[in-house]
Amino acid sequence: MIVYGDHKRMDDARHLRTRVSDVAESLGDLASGITRHAELVGLFIAVSELVQAMADREFQSTGLDADSPPRQQGARLLLGLASEVVSSWQSGFATSGPLDLGLRRMLAELDCQGAVSTGAAEGYAHYALYPESYLVAARDSGLGPNTCVIGIRSIGLGLAAIVAAAIGAPAPLSVRPVGHPFQRQIRADPDVIAPWRHDPSASFAIVDEGPGLSGSSVNAVVRWLREMGIAIEQIHLFPSHSGEPGREASREIRRTWSYCRKHVAASFERTFAIGPHMPALRDWVAEAVGNSEVIVTDISGGTWRDLHYANEAEWPASWRAREAQKFLAVAGEARWLVKFAGLGATGQRKSSTAVMLHKAGFGPEVVGLCHGFLIERWIDGTTLDGAPISNRDLVVELGRYLAWRAIHLHTSEEGASLSALADMATHNAAEALGSVRAAELREWFSQQTPPKHARRVEIDGRLHPWEFIVCADRKLVKTDAVDHCVAHDLIGCQPVEWDVAAVRFEHALSASESDTLAGYIEEQLRTTFQRGIDVELIDYLQPCYLAFQLGFWSLAAQSEHGGEKARTQKAAKRYREGLVRFLDDLRRRSRA
Repeated sequence: MIVYGDHKRMDDARHLRTRVSDVAESLGDLASGITRHAELVGLFIAVSELVQAMADREFQSTGLDADSPPRQQGARLLLGLASEVVSSWQSGFATSGPLDLGLRRMLAELDCQGAVSTGAAEGYAHYALYPESYLVAARDSGLGPNTCVIGIRSIGLGLAAIVAAAIGAPAPLSVRPVGHPFQRQIRADPDVIAPWRHDPSASFAIVDEGPGLSGSSVNAVVRWLREMGIAIEQIHLFPSHSGEPGREASREIRRTWSYCRKHVAASFERTFAIGPHMPALRDWVAEAVGNSEVIVTDISGGTWRDLHYANEAEWPASWRAREAQKFLAVAGEARWLVKFAGLGATGQRKSSTAVMLHKAGFGPEVVGLCHGFLIERWIDGTTLDGAPISNRDLVVELGRYLAWRAIHLHTSEEGASLSALADMATHNAAEALGSVRAAELREWFSQQTPPKHARRVEIDGRLHPWEFIVCADRKLVKTDAVDHCVAHDLIGCQPVEWDVAAVRFEHALSASESDTLAGYIEEQLRTTFQRGIDVELIDYLQPCYLAFQLGFWSLAAQSEHGGEKARTQKAAKRYREGLVRFLDDLRRRSRA
């Protein structure tokens, strides 16, 4: 099933350098504390993205990873910034003042020419992977300065700088594994490890956020080192989790994983609760909400459903591993939702959107953003699946909401192209329904003429009934409204018609109700933009939405177990049946 995607964008490297330089200059205006530390980490992440993008561009040009002067320049800068992060963390966020002048000069002198391809790292954006967690792993590893630290691009380059700074090692190297996703290879100049290659006392640290489905990227680096005579005992792995490589791992990869010493990145909770001097999440929240008595409880992994439903039988399905980390903060009668929104620019963008949603009356009040966690006031009420309202009122409320998003959340961010969505839908249909039904869908897509330039917005992307809270005044408040247009999946930002297609299915709207919804949004759009909604595009996106959700819940069912497995299987079946009905309707129309 096709579900995942990686949305890159082209940026002018000099503009990116100017942007991060402005952040570096502004650090001096911030007092010591978690806010300054978060800004420093955001700067580190942004510079990491720039440096790795330039390294990738050089690799594409030469076909080889080498320790060129621009690479050395970027690695030294990252090491310096990582050292600043280490110092801030070790002090319990007590450091203050401007960023080191030497680092600001290094940033200004960074060789930035032309366009580069950039994108937010998955771990930082979605999975609460903190650079500081690798700092803890490095500190506990026992490794010292005589270590060659190798980061796997993209995210591994910055994480490698953190590891190197924590153990006092030289600036890190980086490599970009290439080839089949499950059989990666390294193309690198052997001279990059020359200072350590013939030193039996040297260690080699391989840093990445994996392992994923196969673990082949880490294995490729291990194989490359072994081919140059490095003993397996000298090789140390720094993964983001303690699990084994996934189901696509070969026997060689599993053998590598069992032989090499591993230093797993510490959990978020452990990273920020190392000692009595270290302010932890509870302290961040207490400062943000202005109440020192706050108690924070983890409600991640689907346990949030306990707060909304009387019993498990009513629970909606959840792919627990894909859910953002979230907590409930309580102080007396007051409650807040504390949810991971992303480090650096990702979290800031979501926070800004959440503030706009609240001011427009569609979302909860935003209290603040604390180092990746968005703090919102808890909304009391019942989820829409437990307190239904009339379809007439529902259509009006959803029309207001989607029209507002279409008008106010226009974006230049890219999502999957319409052709890519059609390819995904056809592929997923083939896996779930067989080649005959997939061929019918492919033929239908070939007969459609979707617009060449559809206006993209930050779609909601998750319009299921349980995502809405019905308040006492029967007003609808949308939860989880800022994440899914920038999620780790194929979809990304799309025309508002994607959300209309979703509402059609998720709320079982009749044909007349669907027309009313589209007409309301059309009226609002024409008033603002002199353009309306494309009904044919809604039809085009309908099977794409169904096939994506089918793929999503099918993959969820493969990784879940027990009652959750049954719920995710039921969800996948629902979308499968929806896609079958869509194709059956096509057959009936073709025979009419």
